[in-house]
Amino acid sequence: GGPHSCYMSDFMVGNAALCLLGFAVLSVNYRGSIGFGQASIDALLGNVGTMDVHDVQEAAVHVIQSGVVDSARIVVHGGSHGGFLSAHLIGQFPDSYMAACVRNPAIGFPAMAETSDIPDWNYTESGLPYNVWTTLPSAASLAKMFDVSPIQYADKVKAPVLFLVGAKDLRCPPSQSHELHYALKARHIETKMLVYHKSSHPLWEVDVEADAFVNMAVWFYKHLYSRIK
Repeated sequence: GGPHSCYMSDFMVGNAALCLLGFAVLSVNYRGSIGFGQASIDALLGNVGTMDVHDVQEAAVHVIQSGVVDSARIVVHGGSHGGFLSAHLIGQFPDSYMAACVRNPAIGFPAMAETSDIPDWNYTESGLPYNVWTTLPSAASLAKMFDVSPIQYADKVKAPVLFLVGAKDLRCPPSQSHELHYALKARHIETKMLVYHKSSHPLWEVDVEADAFVNMAVWFYKHLYSRIK
């Protein structure tokens, strides 16, 4: 998520559960994550969709080359900006990932800037100025926001994608997931959307979090073992 957050070396129940199910988990603090100084954070502004995506891909390639994991059994998941990264990864590197699961992802910045409760985020992360009183969308700003958005790679996606969506999400509204979900359906890419009607951005209600995790695990198992003989 974030993108200006970080993974710490503490216990994460989701990662622990994935390990118990037999997965190896790679959590990446890409450039722009907190904890590495202000210059690292500032470097990502205007470079989302490239710098952060390539950092994650390079980390995945490094782990694969180390021999720890099977390059034919790689999946990706993330929420919010992590969903943005996951959508980018399966679009920019379509042969690298066998399946994806995205939770309340940021998919198309131009539309999100007009519907989210944090429109300034879309402008700032795209490297654009924002003034809460005076900023209006322009052809140039919308073009820049599109250029950093994963929706532009919809034609490249091969991996089946599971969407986990909070119906009350104001940050990355459900329409963000719909953008990619419908684009994939139109291109005959397997996709499924689960909508949690009482949830907002985090999906952190106990029953919702459990249901989302189980469905993600089932999705990954289905596509890992149905496509590898």
